[in-house]
Amino acid sequence: MPNFIMNIARITKPGQEGALIASAIETLNGADAPGNVSFDTSIPVVFNPTVTSALLFDSLSDFEKVQDEVISNPERAAQYASTNALAAKVTTTLYRIIEPVEYGPDDQGGMPKYMSRRLLLAKRGEASNVLDVVREVRSNLPGRKPMINMAVFGNPDVVRVVGLYRSLEELEMEQARMRENEEYKAALGPLAGLTTMVRQTLARVVHSKQ
Repeated sequence: MPNFIMNIARITKPGQEGALIASAIETLNGADAPGNVSFDTSIPVVFNPTVTSALLFDSLSDFEKVQDEVISNPERAAQYASTNALAAKVTTTLYRIIEPVEYGPDDQGGMPKYMSRRLLLAKRGEASNVLDVVREVRSNLPGRKPMINMAVFGNPDVVRVVGLYRSLEELEMEQARMRENEEYKAALGPLAGLTTMVRQTLARVVHSKQ
């Protein structure tokens, strides 16, 4: 089971969205790691749309091997650079998987079509408390449970919650269940006091590699 995710978020340039998605898929297919490519379909007004490549690793050593390959292989390095050149900005973040996605007994399997990402920015020194609240809410959710991540290196105050959905209808049903969940409603107050910002995005998964 993967324990780490390398997220490569590339902000799109106007008119280059299709080329960036195609190049990101080609770059992922050349890497010795499973993962997916997605693009934002709904984001906060103040943020920029991105194409995100997520690579999964069992260990930090596995991540290091893939990084070594890019550095030592001119062809792989050129492919990575050409993909980045299509973006206005590139941000890479290595996340540790605190809790994986857990599918419920009624899940039918299949690859997800949509991915929700919720970033909770904790007040300084409160990240562990935010994580405790989020894990408690997750443990009491019926059915499918989302993934929880924190950065290995990067902003130590961010707790990330990722949900996977096969359709927007499924996402809507999940949101309705969340609104009715007593543990979730009870956690909203404490989370508001522990965080300074919550950012939610919705992305469409366009490619997945096992």
